[in-house]
Formats: sequence, structure tokens, C-alpha cells
Amino acid sequence: MLVKVVAVQSEVGKLPSLEEKIYIFKQRPDFVCLPEYCLFGPDDTDYHRAALRTRDHLNALSRLSADLSTCLIAGSVVEPDGDCLYNSSYLINRGNVLGRYRKQYPVDSELRQGITPGRESVVFNIEGTIVAILICADVFYPQAYASAAARGADVIFIPTTSMFRPDDTAGQKRKRDEEYFLSGARESGSYVVKVCGVGEIFGKSLQGRSMIAAPWGVLTQVEMVGEQRKRILIATLDIDEVREFRRKQALYAALQVRGREVG
Repeated sequence: MLVKVVAVQSEVGKLPSLEEKIYIFKQRPDFVCLPEYCLFGPDDTDYHRAALRTRDHLNALSRLSADLSTCLIAGSVVEPDGDCLYNSSYLINRGNVLGRYRKQYPVDSELRQGITPGRESVVFNIEGTIVAILICADVFYPQAYASAAARGADVIFIPTTSMFRPDDTAGQKRKRDEEYFLSGARESGSYVVKVCGVGEIFGKSLQGRSMIAAPWGVLTQVEMVGEQRKRILIATLDIDEVREFRRKQALYAALQVRGREVG
């Protein structure tokens, strides 16, 4: 079974342009993913202000999913629930909301400004493909990948924002991608789709090295010279192949355990 995924490295606060939407639509994608805080605009000076527009944001994202005739991993929105705020990513299939995932490991700046940690991992079965969602800093915690793997995730989508670091070296960037994304793909036995935002949040510049990776390596990635520009990545994923990888991975692990017991 083959599925086509599109990672939209877009400017936060803005949906794809008409030209970009036509281009994405022509790809006939099964899944499209947007960045974390994808509609967080310059007027959103704090998360509470952004939460006032959650309904408008979700309506706009639902229309986008319908226009593209695809399953949209809708970046993330600030979602109020009672006295709490959550960083939530919605899964919207052709305009119909199927569910959401709430970021389980907000960073310190989010916690200080009122973002509450989510409590559970979720997976979705979309026409036979098992999809999980993590959000940005969730990848710092191996248990987040492990939970997705335990639920049989074929593809893990990761809406992300990453602050621009002027002193970053190419080696440091590659090391982070290896440590937090490529290793996650290998350990979970899943495809990983990291989708970054560009532009600014709270007046701070973002950098994006969006990536689509398999357990055996990078399939496509935004080059470092393009990490502050809008980009669209496309890849066709073989779901049967990644499931066979997991089967062999599990068999190898079982043989190792048996070998230790015999020894």
C-alpha cells in the first residue's frame, strides 16, 4: 500500500496561498501536514489571545482540508478547555474532524504562559494507514515515540516550530535531526514527517528543516540554505515496507532475548 504525504513548511500565521493549494491538490496527496502553531499571527501576543480565535482557526483548517480533498494534520492551535489551554493538533479528513492530539511535553515557555500538558497518545486508522501525531518537543522524550510504536503507528507526523539560532553550526543541526527524528524513526519502526514553520512567533525568528524520513534514512529534507523559506516536501511512502521492517525488527529483538537466555 502506497500513500503520498506532503509536508508544508509554511509561514506561521498564514494558510497556503491559492497557487500553493493548487500545487498541493495536483499531487493528489493522502496526507498533508502543517507546522506547529500554523495560524499563530503577529496579533497573537500571548496564548490566551490566540485561544480567542480557536474556532475560526479550526473552521479555516477544515475548509483547507476539504479544498485539498485530503487528510490534514492541521499543525496545531491553542485550544481552550475549561480553565486550561492546550497545544492541540487536529486530524481533519476532507473537512471532517476525526480527532485531536494534545502536546504532552510543552516547553518551559509554554508552561509559563499557561499551556497545559496533554495526557495521552492517540493513533488514527485512516483507510488502513495507522497515523500518530507528536508535537515539537514531544520528540525529546523517547516514551512518546515508544507509545506511538506500541500502537502500531505507520507514520508519525510532527508539527514543529524551532527558534532560529544564529550561532548554530551545520554539525549541530545534523546532530539534532539524528538524535530526535532519525533515531525516533528507527526505534519506532515508523515513517517520520517533521514539518516546521518559518517566519516569527512572539517576534522571534524561526528556522525550518522539514524532513520526511524512514527507519532506514532520510527520504527528503529541506536543505540548510532554505531553512527560513517556505518549502513543500513530497514523498510516497510504502506502508507494507515499513510494516515488514517492524516485523523483522521484532524478530531480531526476540532472537537477541533468546540468545541471552540460552547463554
